Amino acid sequence: QPLSTALPGNTLGTRAGVGSVRGGGAVLSRLPMEPALSRHFRRLYPVVNQEETPLPRSWSLKDKCNYIGLSQDNLRVHYKGHGKNHKDAASVRATHPIPTACGIYYFEVKIVSKGRDGYMGIGLSAQGVSTNRLPGWDKHSYGYHGVDGHSFCSSGTGQPYGPTFTTGDVIGCCVNLVNNTCFYTKNGHSLGEIVDANFGQQPFVFDIEDYMREWRAKIQGTIKQFPIGARLGEWQAILQNMVSSYLVHHGYSSTATAFARVTDTTIQEEQNSIKNRQRIQKLVLAGRVGEAIEATQQLCPGLLEHNPNLLFMLKCRQFVEMVIGTDGEVRYFSACSLRSQDSYPRSPSLSPRHGSSNSHIHSTGKCVFSVLY
Repeated sequence: QPLSTALPGNTLGTRAGVGSVRGGGAVLSRLPMEPALSRHFRRLYPVVNQEETPLPRSWSLKDKCNYIGLSQDNLRVHYKGHGKNHKDAASVRATHPIPTACGIYYFEVKIVSKGRDGYMGIGLSAQGVSTNRLPGWDKHSYGYHGVDGHSFCSSGTGQPYGPTFTTGDVIGCCVNLVNNTCFYTKNGHSLGEIVDANFGQQPFVFDIEDYMREWRAKIQGTIKQFPIGARLGEWQAILQNMVSSYLVHHGYSSTATAFARVTDTTIQEEQNSIKNRQRIQKLVLAGRVGEAIEATQQLCPGLLEHNPNLLFMLKCRQFVEMVIGTDGEVRYFSACSLRSQDSYPRSPSLSPRHGSSNSHIHSTGKCVFSVLY
């Protein structure tokens, strides 16, 4: 049975990737697109509109570390770094994010040469995660490393997961967006620095189609077993209300308006309110909690004062973002400090010596392969 790693939060925009640290390189190659291959992709991912959301089919020339070289239609990865320590790690991401419409997405890499020490990893990461790191070491990054067989989930501390891997092994990565988990395979069994990647151009070693059929059957069975009977009209209204509430809650104001127009229903919240919540949500997710607090106080006066627990949780998150050095939060803190000193130039309580104690601080998956050394 496949071993799974939970993927907390939203996996939207996740990209496949590989990485390495010590010696050697990673290799990935691509075959010309043919009608049979296009049919194969449509069979694997029938609801994906590839014109609007293209599938990953090769590694990106732009989204990679300088220590990574690509060849064979950007499917072969070579590590060209010094490989002396963790600072020499290098990764590359796929050309496109994994479309959420896939439901289940899978890719494989073949280790053509492990290099000197075999420090390699395969996994997933969001756009913007450093390519000078192995998959899984940083926030919004997940990886399976060959040297120790550990899995890494947004942390530099790994957990025992599966066997190590080396030259000749085929390692796969599957992300299940239905239950928000991912798992890895070795030589077709569930569980580079030259590796060959396979984004579906060739038959997979692991039977991913059988795994997909199993999940489709589960979902279809759940839908068929749901009791509707003579209450069809009532259920229709409930479903429409659920969809509308979801769109409003997540701030998709334009889509919610279009849905209400088509279904002849009404939205229970004003457009400006929806957009304001979406703005605050984006600030929090970006780690700019200070700006989020300030925006909440401006757009929703009294909300934080009447909900001290919410304000406390935001302040705790603000402190975490400052400790880990989130760029937006650090810049916001610096700007607030400068504004405070400019506003009270003669106040001893706001001098550099006392500023931190007396001033009120406002704060706030692409596929991946990586090589370290």
